Amino acid sequence: MRGLITHRVVELWNSLVWKLTHAAVDTVRFQPRHLELLLACGTAEGSGSAPLARWLVETRKRQSYARVVGTPHALVTVVARQAGRWLGPTASTLVRLMSGATAALVDRAGGLTLEETLPLKAHPGLLVPHKHELAVVAVDMRGFSQLTGALDDTQYLTELISEYLTRLTHVIERHGGVVFQYTGDGLLAVFLPELTGTPPGPMFERVVNEVGKELHEAFDLLHTGWRADWQSTGRPGARIGLGVGMSFGDATIGYLGPSGKKHISVIGEPVNQAAYLCAQAPAGSLLVDRASFDHLGLEPPEAKTSRLRSKKPHQRIETVRLDPGTRR
Repeated sequence: MRGLITHRVVELWNSLVWKLTHAAVDTVRFQPRHLELLLACGTAEGSGSAPLARWLVETRKRQSYARVVGTPHALVTVVARQAGRWLGPTASTLVRLMSGATAALVDRAGGLTLEETLPLKAHPGLLVPHKHELAVVAVDMRGFSQLTGALDDTQYLTELISEYLTRLTHVIERHGGVVFQYTGDGLLAVFLPELTGTPPGPMFERVVNEVGKELHEAFDLLHTGWRADWQSTGRPGARIGLGVGMSFGDATIGYLGPSGKKHISVIGEPVNQAAYLCAQAPAGSLLVDRASFDHLGLEPPEAKTSRLRSKKPHQRIETVRLDPGTRR
C-alpha cells in the first residue's frame, strides 16, 4: 500500500513539474508582436476608425518611438550582463526570462485593449487567417555550419547568435517590420503598408534600399567585433557573411497551427520566394525577384540581374542582385 502511495505521489510530482516547465516555456516562447499586427488589421480596408488604433499607427512612425521602445531591452541587456558577472549565468538567464515574460504580458494586454476599440467586422481575434498584401524579408548567415565547427563552443556561439539576431531584429522593427519566425541563424520578417504608414510601392522600395543596406551594415559591424575578439582570444573563427532575400505579393497572415498551439505566421508565395532567394544569395548580397517590382509597377534599381533556376520545372526566376554588404 505504501509503495502504491509513493508511486502515486511521484507521478503527481512529475506531472506538476512537467506542467510548470511547459508553462514556463510557453511564457517566453517567441511570438510576433500581437499588438503590432492588430494595428495593421485594425487600420486596413477602412476599418481604422478607432481613435486608439489610428493614434498608435501615427505614433510608431516617429523616430522617438523607436528609441523609447528600444530602451527597456537595452536596460535588460545591461542588467543581465552584470547579473551574469556577479552571480553567474543562471542569474543572467533568469533576468532575460523574466523580461521576456513581462514583455509578452504587456503585448497581450495591449492587444486585448486595442481589440475592444476596433470595429466588430475585424473580429474574432482580428488575426483570423486572411489574405494581405505584404513584403517578406528572409535573412540567413552564410558559413554558420563552418563557424559552429571552428568555434566548438556552443555556449559562446549561443551568445553570439543572440547578439546577432537582436541587432538584426532592431533593424527590422525600426522600419516598421515584424519578425514572425526565427530560423536558427536567420529570421523571417513581414512588412505591411498599414504598419509602415506608406503605400505598398514606396514601402517596398524602402525595404529594398534601406532595410537591406542596414541589415548588412549591422552584420558587418558585428563581424568586425567578433573577428577582433577571436584574434585576441585565439579562437579560430570562420569565413561568414549575410545573405538576404526579399519578395512582395499576397500571402495569408494570422494565427496558424494546431489547436491550442496556434501562433502568428505568414504563408504564401512571397514567403517561399524570399526564403529561396535568401538561400541563393552570396555573402554580402541581397536578391529580389523582378516579379515583385512588376507587381507594384516599379522600376527595379540599377543592379546586376540574373536568372535563377526555380523549384518549379522548366522555370527561371528573374532576380535583381544588390551588394550592400562586405563579402568575406
